[in-house]
Amino acid sequence: MDRVLGVETEYGLSARSGGRRLSAPEAAELLFRPVVAEYRSANAFLGNGGRLYLDVGAHPEYATPECRTARDLLVAERAGDDLLAGLAVRASGLAAETGVEVAFRLFKNNTDSFGNSYGCHENYLVDRRLDLASAVSLLTSFLVTRQVLCGAGRWHRGEFTISQRADHLYAQLSASTTRARPLVNTRDEPLADPSRFRRLHVLAGDSNLAEPSAWLKVGSTLAVLELLDRPEGPDARLAHLQLADPAAALRQVARDPLASLELADGRRVTAVDLQRAYLELAGSHAEPDLAALWTRVLDALAAGEPERVATEVEWVAKLRLLEEFRDRHHLGADDLRLAQLDLAFHELGGLSRVLEESGALARITEPADVERAKTQPPVGTRASARSRFIGAAARQHLRFSVDWQTCTVHDRPDSQGRPTERTVLLPDPRSDQSAELDDLLATLHRSAD
Repeated sequence: MDRVLGVETEYGLSARSGGRRLSAPEAAELLFRPVVAEYRSANAFLGNGGRLYLDVGAHPEYATPECRTARDLLVAERAGDDLLAGLAVRASGLAAETGVEVAFRLFKNNTDSFGNSYGCHENYLVDRRLDLASAVSLLTSFLVTRQVLCGAGRWHRGEFTISQRADHLYAQLSASTTRARPLVNTRDEPLADPSRFRRLHVLAGDSNLAEPSAWLKVGSTLAVLELLDRPEGPDARLAHLQLADPAAALRQVARDPLASLELADGRRVTAVDLQRAYLELAGSHAEPDLAALWTRVLDALAAGEPERVATEVEWVAKLRLLEEFRDRHHLGADDLRLAQLDLAFHELGGLSRVLEESGALARITEPADVERAKTQPPVGTRASARSRFIGAAARQHLRFSVDWQTCTVHDRPDSQGRPTERTVLLPDPRSDQSAELDDLLATLHRSAD
């Protein structure tokens, strides 16, 4: 299928002012003051087609614009990280103008010290005819074992797990995103023409700062979806890869990528074995060079030599960093300094970026592309149309509102100069063209003249 994809990232936030740690609502309100000042709301669609807003629990959240490829998404997601970091700088400056010093820290992780979890939600456009329950049943083993490729890792109370989300997920499917915390959310909210499309809303993954892990996460999933979302129906070979107890396997793999897992037919395999099977079936559908990276990671893990891919797999890079620090300072496994180092790894503009600059973490994106993506949308998706509308309406100082599939101008002058309202629908996320939108923009241009 001709797809688009995107990622929603919930960030951890803390702030201090005058030696006092601010509450989450206080920190969020101060952080979003520049957004409210510019957009008159803490929920804003940006000129690049993405969305910046406050989520439940006072978490800053950024949703990337619709992207065509996993590589495009890497650029868009990295731009989102930079936008959040830049927002913190602007908010500190705005507070300083009022005589208040505020220091913000933003974290791209999935758990806090109190045991709360917040998500990284992946979105994939699929055909409306896809039977969601059957598809997720076949996709579950892949999502459970995918953490060996792209887990962010967590050191907690003396134990290292390769995924931060694994201990917080309980079901394959659920309409809830906060209580049951499923691998896939069933809420039928396509944000597109509901007669043609469905949005596969995946909650199973960790947020990634290591770009190769982020690429593997979404790129491998795109490839496997080509085996599921087909006019002739899912590939029958996937039925032989189903796990007997996915929830138990999720936690087993998080503690040992080579743990023995039981399949529904009684066979026993490892997560690496299962990922190898998916690679063999779906690798030909992967983006150029991704299958080679997927293979290289599985080869290293199967050989018991994860350090061979420490520059590419986030949990391996973090584990190496933590173990070196522990050994150098002769620390016990439950020493709090290890938990502090773990957290520092995820701070925006912090330790992971230092590792990247030193070559200890590989980078895939080009800085110029990321800088451009902060203000310009990806090519070939609905985000471009949305961006054109936002730019035109803002330049003419019109009241307007935007959602994923609607663009509304609220005070467009009619032929007598009276303000009227007009809404344009963008029902196909794959299209950057809309004759109706072009007509509206031409009308706005004529009115300005």
